[in-house]
Amino acid sequence: MNRLKYWLVFIGGFWSFVCGATDVAREADYAERITKTLSVGEMVWLQANDRKFLSIYTETEYPGIKEAAIILHDKGAHPDRKPLIHGLRTELPKHRWSTLALQMPLRESGAEVEDYFDLFVEATARLRAALNFLEKKEYETIAIVGHGMGALMALQAYNDLQDDIKALAIIDIPATRNTAARTVEWIRRAELPLLDLLVSREIPNEVFSSAKRRLAAKDNTHYRQASINDDEAMMVKRVYSWLRRTMETLASAENDEETAEKESAKNEADAQGI
Repeated sequence: MNRLKYWLVFIGGFWSFVCGATDVAREADYAERITKTLSVGEMVWLQANDRKFLSIYTETEYPGIKEAAIILHDKGAHPDRKPLIHGLRTELPKHRWSTLALQMPLRESGAEVEDYFDLFVEATARLRAALNFLEKKEYETIAIVGHGMGALMALQAYNDLQDDIKALAIIDIPATRNTAARTVEWIRRAELPLLDLLVSREIPNEVFSSAKRRLAAKDNTHYRQASINDDEAMMVKRVYSWLRRTMETLASAENDEETAEKESAKNEADAQGI
């Protein structure tokens, strides 16, 4: 076991046992593998709740662009998991978005969706650390793209972090009736642009869940739900295309609002003979 892996396991092992925190040994294993294989982007160690965790930062190829997407993997995975997470974090920079892919908290191998719910607090702390990192680099527009459990973690964290997040894309969010995952409530309260991307499956529980999410978001004019085949390349393309259109729409709306305010001020000045 190398020094980094030993250090991570030693510091986090006892805390993980007594509090149900992240599986530190699994995180260390993933970090060791990524260190040996990473070819695009750079490893960045962030800190949340006195624990270091891995992220991979990949800067956009476009100079002067201040848009970044935080990428969150599914349960049991890591920030360079192929093909989807790797594709998102390496392709979005080619389309004006820098990326920061995070190692999210983990359970033991074979853990179910419900086993991850008590990691939500830790997940939110990691997202806050990621936002701080990007804001120090002066990124002005920050989105989150989450897959599976990463999507669920992003959605629940939005309630605490909403002022700093401009858009959210959730891919194949898990369907669960467990009350700890208040998916419908979180979507109802979300006011930001939200892409709800479904991977096509004929599973009754998932069909029911997606219909409830659509209904919950009926007042959000920036909510989009779409179904897509299990094709990771198309998922990546759909995400960056949606991000581009969304930012263009928001920019246009802001320009219209600014123009209207100037016109109103001018009319008021004219009326007062200024």
